[in-house]
Amino acid sequence: MSSGLSINTLRGLACLLLVGYHVIGDDSEAGLRLEPEHLASQANQCLSLIRMPLFSFLSGMVYALRPATGPLTPFAVGKTRRLLAPMLIVGTAFALLQTVTSGTNGGDYDWATLHIVPVAHYWFLEALFLIFLATALLERGGWLATPRAFLAVGVAAALLHVWAPLPMYLGLAGATFLWPFFLMGVAARRFPAPMSSNWMLGVITILPVGILSAWAATAMPPADAPGADRLLVGLCACLLLSRLRLESRGLAWIGAWSFGIYLFHPVFTAAARMGLKAAGLDDVTTLFVAGMAAGLSGSIALTASLRRLPLGHWALGERARTSRTASGRAGDPARSGPA
Repeated sequence: MSSGLSINTLRGLACLLLVGYHVIGDDSEAGLRLEPEHLASQANQCLSLIRMPLFSFLSGMVYALRPATGPLTPFAVGKTRRLLAPMLIVGTAFALLQTVTSGTNGGDYDWATLHIVPVAHYWFLEALFLIFLATALLERGGWLATPRAFLAVGVAAALLHVWAPLPMYLGLAGATFLWPFFLMGVAARRFPAPMSSNWMLGVITILPVGILSAWAATAMPPADAPGADRLLVGLCACLLLSRLRLESRGLAWIGAWSFGIYLFHPVFTAAARMGLKAAGLDDVTTLFVAGMAAGLSGSIALTASLRRLPLGHWALGERARTSRTASGRAGDPARSGPA
């Protein structure tokens, strides 16, 4: 349904949305500390509908290229290396850095429950690990082999997302939030005919417009309030972006570094913000542009540096032999993302 260039283009777009989110902040106590009425804050809230859902959707598409059809243990070990090792190494370093650095947003951690209570944005890695395990188990049971069985699993995941979210511990809440988007990504690759039909294009175009119009007449639900309407808008947005088959070599190049950008960008966005504010610069546009540039370029530079260190591949969740590679290739989407 989408080429490697298209997938990495969407990864690059998701990276821009994610870095922009942390530059702006999700409330008046984070990031640029803007008031909720500020246009940038409102845009940030709206983009929560597609930001992490798009990352999860793309992970599902890439998983469908290499599904878990063999023994479960090697698959789980591989995902432990790819997801949990960076979460433990980089997430712990990030928590320590926030704790010892004054002026950062956060840093009040209970070290006895570190990673049981997820650290900052690294909840995504714990959640995705659980999603991969659950999906692999369902694959072994044949529950994802046919459209009818897959639909039953998808409906169950959607009901869990909307009405029975799990506790936040160990990424459980994140897993229930992201699983429908991951499954939709798998379905887009595994069952391309119904997902690419004209009637589906009409649904994913018209349905979000109707929901957004209803919100415009009332008020958009809070970003942390899961609901069927928010879920539908997110799913439709992911499918529509995939259907558009966007291809940009610039965005794809950024997307090839997506995992490193995800891991490290808050360090560089915060450093840029704190440095400019210490120099007396408070212009929102200047702070935003500088934060975006620092978050992207700093993360890419650090990722490239770690790949040249003997043990740096552990922080990136890569195999030792891939640590010598300068970057993921835009034509091979399985090399650059967490899937």
